[in-house]
Amino acid sequence: MKFWRKYHPDIDAADPRYKQVSLIYSILLIMIAYFGIIGTLNITLFDAPEIAFFDYLGLTLAVSILWFVNKGGNFKVASWAVIIAIATILLAFVHLAEGRNYSLMWVTILPPFAFFLLGRRDGSWVSAIILGYCSWYMYQLINQQVTANLSLGALFNFIEVATAQVFLFRFYENSRQEAYDQLQKTAITDPLTKVFNRLHLDNTLSAVISQANRANQPVSVLLLDVDHFKDVNDKYGHLIGDKVLIKLCDVLRDTIRETDSLGRWGGEEFLVICPNTNQQQAMQLGQRIIENVRAEAIENNIHITVSIGTATYTNNGTDTIDQLLLSADENLYRAKHGGRDQVLGMP
Repeated sequence: MKFWRKYHPDIDAADPRYKQVSLIYSILLIMIAYFGIIGTLNITLFDAPEIAFFDYLGLTLAVSILWFVNKGGNFKVASWAVIIAIATILLAFVHLAEGRNYSLMWVTILPPFAFFLLGRRDGSWVSAIILGYCSWYMYQLINQQVTANLSLGALFNFIEVATAQVFLFRFYENSRQEAYDQLQKTAITDPLTKVFNRLHLDNTLSAVISQANRANQPVSVLLLDVDHFKDVNDKYGHLIGDKVLIKLCDVLRDTIRETDSLGRWGGEEFLVICPNTNQQQAMQLGQRIIENVRAEAIENNIHITVSIGTATYTNNGTDTIDQLLLSADENLYRAKHGGRDQVLGMP
């Protein structure tokens, strides 16, 4: 287990922040070790106190940012602080060395950190500004003939490398983000119906309930089941049965509100999570679903009906998620055994 997990127990490998936080901690630990060791060497061996000052400044900044994230600080702020600290120290070294001793080469480590921590857009303009400034500074040194180590050829080489870095890392970050987005979508989506899967519904319901507790608002769920779905499969085949479920989800998406979440609970059962919705509103939504499904021809003029059980979480001190789902399931059972094609709530 990564040591930082004890400071952020809510962030696991499935969290989008996981990689960013891992990188922040890795960079900070490297900065602390590097600046601490090099700063000491610059004082004891190389007699370079002016460089050591910036080494210890980098060490101080890294320790401060580490303390900030350990205390639960905003990761976006921490990411910007890391990039600003690295850029500040690198530019200070470039100016102290006046382009000598390959100081400009060190600036090329900034783009990967900027893209990985800040993302495509911010990483692009931050890298472009820093590298552009270094190109301008290098040009000034050449004009002033500060050092014989620099030439127009060296300047053009630096600009070429800097430009290639920005475009390559931007392309890489685009590809990585697209792959991650697709993976995230696949991980939370039912492959047949393209609605949310059971795992995502569980996580969404927990988040909605937490928000409802803070805002003291009700949350309702609608658990619905396709009536006589086995007969549809037996009569028309499983391929038609799959099309029935797909078309049903289309009807459900068109009926529920934008704030509601729809997912496949299992088999031919589906769950709708309705934030800030009381029992009466849930029953009204359930009735609209009943009517819309009943009126829609699904496949080859096949008509189906659904039964729905509703339940409402009211944050009364005794309600739990398990009780909420159990109540919805019991009401669905009553709707099925009471004639189907109906919505039932609290008895």
